[in-house]
Amino acid sequence: MPYDISDSVPIAWDVKDAAGALSNATGVTLTITLPDGTTATPSVTNPPAVTGQYRYTYVPAVEGRYTWRAVMTGPNAAYQDVFEVRGAASPALLSLADAKTHLKITTTAFDDELREYLEAATEIVESYVGPVVQRTYTRRVNGGREVIILPHTQVTAVTAITAVWTGMAPVPLSYLTIDTEAGDVRRKDAGWFPPGAYDITYTVARTAVKANWTLAAKIIIQHNWEVRLGNLPSIQGGDLVDVRLGTGYLVPFRAISLLNLPNSAQPMVY
Repeated sequence: MPYDISDSVPIAWDVKDAAGALSNATGVTLTITLPDGTTATPSVTNPPAVTGQYRYTYVPAVEGRYTWRAVMTGPNAAYQDVFEVRGAASPALLSLADAKTHLKITTTAFDDELREYLEAATEIVESYVGPVVQRTYTRRVNGGREVIILPHTQVTAVTAITAVWTGMAPVPLSYLTIDTEAGDVRRKDAGWFPPGAYDITYTVARTAVKANWTLAAKIIIQHNWEVRLGNLPSIQGGDLVDVRLGTGYLVPFRAISLLNLPNSAQPMVY
């Protein structure tokens, strides 16, 4: 389950002796590896409040995938795990309130879990219609051409273009023009980009979200939530006809029909 930036992330592990009983260690080292590869080695309380049960609360400052590893001596033991941290902007097409209303959930007990379902549904919808939620990417592209085709459509802005090779001529942002729907970047003077590699940072998003996209997302969330509960779709009023995608998702046919409406889909460019 992903966490948010500045959340309190609980890191927990138990230490047992050779007989399998909880036991305090003589030495404890906790190493947290951040998404950029740097590490942190915070101090862990030893002995812990409860024999053999070590606990530490970490507060992440950046998004991405974190790994952590605890190494103990006396007794010798090790434990490791991972956790994900979301970016500051929500990657979900629907709000949590919309999803709970659709699922008729009134408690807050499942809020964190539902947010993951929202993000998964967003990924599915965007695989059909292209980017919807605002995100920022940095990708390496090659010059020596008239047009640079970015790996995403719906490009709303290019915020940086940096020449990678030494001696390459820089290209000012003011020289660029963007075909938003296609994700194409050209020079306003119709000239070619100088040969070499460039790192381009750009933003993708839709300025408006179609009702059939949000309805499709609700159907996908409902279907997957019913599977999570272990209830039969026929009891819940869901579809009995599903389509299994190559990515492994199981998507109700009604949702796919909504996403394939005329003038709805904007496939991503690969």
